[in-house]
Amino acid sequence: MTVLPAGAISITDGAIVIAAETVAPRLGLKPEALQAEMQRGQVCCLVETGVDEDEGRTRVTVRYHARSWTLVIEPDGNERATTWSASAIPLKTRATSSDRDQVAAKQRSCLQNMAAAGLTVTYGGLAGLLGLSLPNTIHQITVGLERLMEEDAEASRPFLAALVLSKARGDLPAAGFFDCAQRLGRFTGDANGVEARSFHATELNAALTFWGGSAVSSQDE
Repeated sequence: MTVLPAGAISITDGAIVIAAETVAPRLGLKPEALQAEMQRGQVCCLVETGVDEDEGRTRVTVRYHARSWTLVIEPDGNERATTWSASAIPLKTRATSSDRDQVAAKQRSCLQNMAAAGLTVTYGGLAGLLGLSLPNTIHQITVGLERLMEEDAEASRPFLAALVLSKARGDLPAAGFFDCAQRLGRFTGDANGVEARSFHATELNAALTFWGGSAVSSQDE
């Protein structure tokens, strides 16, 4: 068990903050690269609270592609989290952050209805339709969409996630969409290049056709 310095983690009003310098090396990244990948929605963080005999403990799991790091936070005698330990011990928990599969299931239902109506949506617009709350709203969306893409790839379906667009990228999906598509063997090229726009147009049209869509219009925030 590795004990971390207390300064590496802070808790304010229940929010757990872990220094990038602490997490990054465990995911094979530099701190500045970790922050960039978080902004791209490529880093997933799950926070769970212990129940029954594990009451008072908190487990934080951070994932980046195939790498993950788990931190178990244990309370001291004053019921303040002051002991920080990296551990893989079994822990009975109750999830406190959005469950990846549950978010993905809600997204699929919503996006299938939109596809049937020939609609697209922005990331913020989808968050609003799903009633997701801060913080990390967009992160919750992107993690769920990645799961949808994995399911669609396994079933040889067009990517339903192609319906979700970023205005900042000229109505293309976020770069993470193309990164995920590349990992799943569907896309080769630059996420910011002309091949990305061509690939997305093909996937979007295929998704609309597959789920009964027609003319495309946009559902904004």
